[in-house]
Amino acid sequence: MSKEVATERFKRYKEDAKPIIMELLQDYPFLSHRSIQIILEQKKYWHTVTWNAIKDLKKEGKLRTAKYPPRGKHFPMWVYRYNLRLNDIKGQIDKELKPLYKEFIEVSSAMGSHCEEIIEKALTKVGFITLSRNQNTKYFRGRTYPDGKDLDIIAYKEGVFYGFEVKNLISYPNWNEDIVKKKAVAEYHGIQFVMVNRTLGSYKWDLFRCGGLYIEFNRLIWAPNFSYLAKRIEEKLYFPIDCLDEPSDTLIRDIKGISFSHDKHFYGKGRIG
Repeated sequence: MSKEVATERFKRYKEDAKPIIMELLQDYPFLSHRSIQIILEQKKYWHTVTWNAIKDLKKEGKLRTAKYPPRGKHFPMWVYRYNLRLNDIKGQIDKELKPLYKEFIEVSSAMGSHCEEIIEKALTKVGFITLSRNQNTKYFRGRTYPDGKDLDIIAYKEGVFYGFEVKNLISYPNWNEDIVKKKAVAEYHGIQFVMVNRTLGSYKWDLFRCGGLYIEFNRLIWAPNFSYLAKRIEEKLYFPIDCLDEPSDTLIRDIKGISFSHDKHFYGKGRIG
């Protein structure tokens, strides 16, 4: 796809997203920008498309945005009707959404390891053999990756070695830190890189073009003891969360398909003699 075609397609998607956002603000006086991105994600709009549509609508005087609280990187941008002011919505944010958002951030940071455990269970169920985890993945077949980075899991199946990087994020992963630098570890070891993430958005094609595979699980994976909090978050912030201690059938099916995708597209990669 040429750059010009991609740009025109992006503009078209952005224009199509605008009335959907305005319809949401008819039903809800305000929403976090991340909530709007997640809602439109279900309609196949990438987060970057939605955010640019919000910025355009603000310039057009059709809505307002404000970061509140103004300090603290984890708190969201709020998007609200043009006839409102930030002072009109601060009370509800302070009383209910701010503490809920804070709980979400705190628990999310602890759920990365839990998600890795679920992914490893799914790998085992479909015949992968885990060889190493986390820091131990820096060392492989007598070589040490020199840059200090590591992968979450190195596993083996049917003659192929795979390096899995797992991210349990509501947002897209960071292309450079979460994908490029982690894929470099797999490339150094000569193994097939696989990104496992809730969603990759536009990065899917970019990753595939540079020789990586991916799995998306669409809904955050949390431990069952956070079920009540997860339900409140999904009701108020619209963030999709599944609380489970065993991999879903869908996740198992998708991980099972990795071997087929590898053999179809990158047959020689990871086959170390």
